[in-house]
Amino acid sequence: MTSHPREWIYIGLVVAALFGLHGLRRVFWAFSLLVLPGTFAHEALHFLSGLLLNGGPVSFNLLPRREGTGWAMGSVSFNHLRWYNAFFIGMAPLLLLPAAYGLVVWRLRGVPVFGWREALAVYLIANLVYAALPSWQDVRIAARSPIGWLLLAAGLGWGWHALQVGAPPAQVRAR
Repeated sequence: MTSHPREWIYIGLVVAALFGLHGLRRVFWAFSLLVLPGTFAHEALHFLSGLLLNGGPVSFNLLPRREGTGWAMGSVSFNHLRWYNAFFIGMAPLLLLPAAYGLVVWRLRGVPVFGWREALAVYLIANLVYAALPSWQDVRIAARSPIGWLLLAAGLGWGWHALQVGAPPAQVRAR
């Protein structure tokens, strides 16, 4: 697999935008406005997965509110979280990662001209990646589900197996 320097530059710009978003957390209202597209996507995925998986979403909120020592940028409430749907509803925002990857691939198919369109694309990609990270509340919801723990164990087992199969066999040298 070969890569072109412009691809590395593009990824570097996305990483810089991620650090920029993260650094703006101290300027709360600017931060909350800049991450609003990602917050909407994050909460919309919770809401849609709740609809599809019988979670019974009852509210959708994009207004930031204090939660302990931090802030919750948005929220969705459910009235039917159960063992079979909690993991998928809690981890639904992870679906933003393939969307961000698809956007990167689409932008790099052409020859990006670094102007305002690319700046907007980089901003949106960074927003999707930032919003894909599950909150602690999302993790607590997902952890209720034995399905999540089984999927995690299966994934770790598959990864271990893949590492063992891919490793070259040990050779013993005769002296």
